[in-house]
Amino acid sequence: MEKKKNIILCQLGSPKSLSTKDVRSYLREFLSDPRVIDVPRPIWFFVLNLFILPFRPKRSAQAYSRVVFCGFFPLIELTKKFTANVQNYLKDKYLVASCFILSEPRFKDVIKDKDNEEYWIFPQFPQFSDTTTSSVSDCLEKVVPDYKERSNFHFIPRFHKLKAFIELSVENIEKHIAKYPVDELVISFHGIPVRYVTQKKDPYYQDCYETFMLIRDTIDFPKEKIHMTFQSRLGSEQWLNPYTDEYTVALIEEKKAHTVGVYCPSFVVDCLETTDEIGNELGEEVEQAGGELVFIPCLNVDEKWCEAYAKFIDACVSQGIEDTFESDLFYQVDAQIRESEMPKLTLKQNPMTPKAKKTVKILFLTLFLDLVGFSIIFPMFPALAKHYLAVDPDNYFLNLIFGSIMKLTQAGGVNMSSIVLFGGALGALYSLLQFFAAPLWGILSDKYGRKPILLVTIFGLFLSYVLWAVSGSFTLLILARFIGGIMGGNISTATAAIADVTDETNRSKGMAFVGIAFAFGFIFGPAIGGILTLINPLDYYPVLAAYGINPFSNAAILAAVLSIINLVILYRQFEETKEQQIEAEEPSRTTNIAKLFTPLKNKNVNLTNYSYFVFISIFSGMEFTLTFLAVERLSYSSMDNAYMFIFIGFIIAFIQGGVVRRKAHQIGEKKMALAGLVSVIPGLLIIAIAKSGFLLYLGLFFLALGSALAIPTLTSLVSLNSSHEEQGKSLGIFRSLGALGRIVGPIFASLVYWRLGSLWPYLIGSVLLILPVLILKQVKQEAH
Repeated sequence: MEKKKNIILCQLGSPKSLSTKDVRSYLREFLSDPRVIDVPRPIWFFVLNLFILPFRPKRSAQAYSRVVFCGFFPLIELTKKFTANVQNYLKDKYLVASCFILSEPRFKDVIKDKDNEEYWIFPQFPQFSDTTTSSVSDCLEKVVPDYKERSNFHFIPRFHKLKAFIELSVENIEKHIAKYPVDELVISFHGIPVRYVTQKKDPYYQDCYETFMLIRDTIDFPKEKIHMTFQSRLGSEQWLNPYTDEYTVALIEEKKAHTVGVYCPSFVVDCLETTDEIGNELGEEVEQAGGELVFIPCLNVDEKWCEAYAKFIDACVSQGIEDTFESDLFYQVDAQIRESEMPKLTLKQNPMTPKAKKTVKILFLTLFLDLVGFSIIFPMFPALAKHYLAVDPDNYFLNLIFGSIMKLTQAGGVNMSSIVLFGGALGALYSLLQFFAAPLWGILSDKYGRKPILLVTIFGLFLSYVLWAVSGSFTLLILARFIGGIMGGNISTATAAIADVTDETNRSKGMAFVGIAFAFGFIFGPAIGGILTLINPLDYYPVLAAYGINPFSNAAILAAVLSIINLVILYRQFEETKEQQIEAEEPSRTTNIAKLFTPLKNKNVNLTNYSYFVFISIFSGMEFTLTFLAVERLSYSSMDNAYMFIFIGFIIAFIQGGVVRRKAHQIGEKKMALAGLVSVIPGLLIIAIAKSGFLLYLGLFFLALGSALAIPTLTSLVSLNSSHEEQGKSLGIFRSLGALGRIVGPIFASLVYWRLGSLWPYLIGSVLLILPVLILKQVKQEAH
């Protein structure tokens, strides 16, 4: 008995409804597909959930609302109608059904008997691409894992050279431009990153050009007035170009045309990317530029197209796929002509080598784990001081510090001001040790290699956390922080390793992962620390106090475990990078304070560096005293303090990922840095008077906003104003001044807090911030 033949037409899909929730769910599934976005999954998980899903669904829902008709999405309804029309032409010969990757029904709903029936899968994407066609294959594989080995499953990868597709597209274009004459014709395809074509060898670009060639050579329209462009790009990576929006508007602005027609042959039915992106958004841009846009719809459910596609299906089933592709149903393109005409793709950035990618991934994880362990202690500072005053009051070092403070303050007892001063000294000690250790580790890594130094320092961090875990006495805590401060200077070695495997064109991309690791480390570290302080191991095992276990040991133990994981990953997977270094050197650090403030040749670099030093001193002082203020005024617990750091971290991540990364170049680094510095001022003033959680968090918002805008753009300003020969030196001084500021800031803020009270560090800081603003206003930003 002959097997029943099932024809499945597969499309992408649409959200269930216009609600932001359903659009978010749709985008989450779509953008989680590694075929669509191939960024490493752990990194992309954070980017997707922090930078895209909180913002994009609302905008996308508004866009979908402009194309939905009576509650129905055109992509879904047109595909269903097309399926029904094709079925009518094929009559009872085959059973035709439609399914979707991201909507209902899916493959699991239409493939009922995978053993005793025959299935022919027709993705509705004319040109082959891993981002679309292969995604269909992946979805099918989830339902029928071995479909590629089965004789009853057949997959049709493309149909861009189908004569009916080309000729009916031409007929469709000619019909519309006869009614609405155009000066220029744009053939717009959906874009993909250039890297997918140059590195991953996706044939999509070639298929697009063949489609363009066939339409251009068939249509009755001047060939020199027909242009190939690409639309729908995402993120800052370089995508196939020219970009449809920019190119079309340029035709109008450069007076080459007044009316432009746009047709999108990478789609067979109209959807958001055609009707709204081209018909609405691009139409408005063209109108604003003084021109008119003629949107030419897709083939949709044109009767001739439905009949022709039915014949294509019948030919594939009856003759076989390969024979059909070689038959007179398809155009045959001369490969030599295509290669000679097709514009060559070039990347603005050199692609990272496989080793560079692997190195960056490992170091991202290394820095992330490192910074989680480092910042896990932040919410605990006030509680730590009170704890050791209670359990180890006779400790020599504790008495030495607090005795000096008491003498300095002439106070009769320990109060919050003295605890803040104590905390400032402890925090400054850690930063001071990092300041001096970082250049030393850099020198040693130049001599012995990056891997040995990273292994030594991470093992040292592990020991510091173990000591912290059993620090029943204040002496052990001091020793743990001493070791941790020295070993914490290894971040410069990790960034040097990234510099080793990148060049000038892709180093900023590699270094961006350092910034992301910092952001996520400072989000999760304090959060974990705050949670773990809620669980005192001595409540369950009081006998452990004899071994030095204390209320903060859980956090220390977790930090130690993360360090061991870090150590194992580095030892097993990290390959030495030092021998890879050719030209670029990691910006050199210096601990000579005189050299830090010695003017460089470039006045703009000097001014930017000084502005950064004053700003980071004020900001780090605020950041350090913040937990003490929260405890004193609002009786915050360690967990409450953790929430503050989580809030700050998320705001910084949102702003840097959603605004700075996209808009800094357009707005200008200097303008954005000034906006950041000014934004911190109201934050400091609000915190100065805050007596409620609402006001405190309002102030924190402005602080996080300002630092997110200022810090990366100040870094860029130094780089942009430095010559190639001075890059390393300028950035090295910039980073050293930052490290020095993190020493000066906590000490200064703690002294002011002790002497004048919690109001004054923030009031004085807001006034002092005028200084870096005035300094930065004198900077003349060099042209990009």
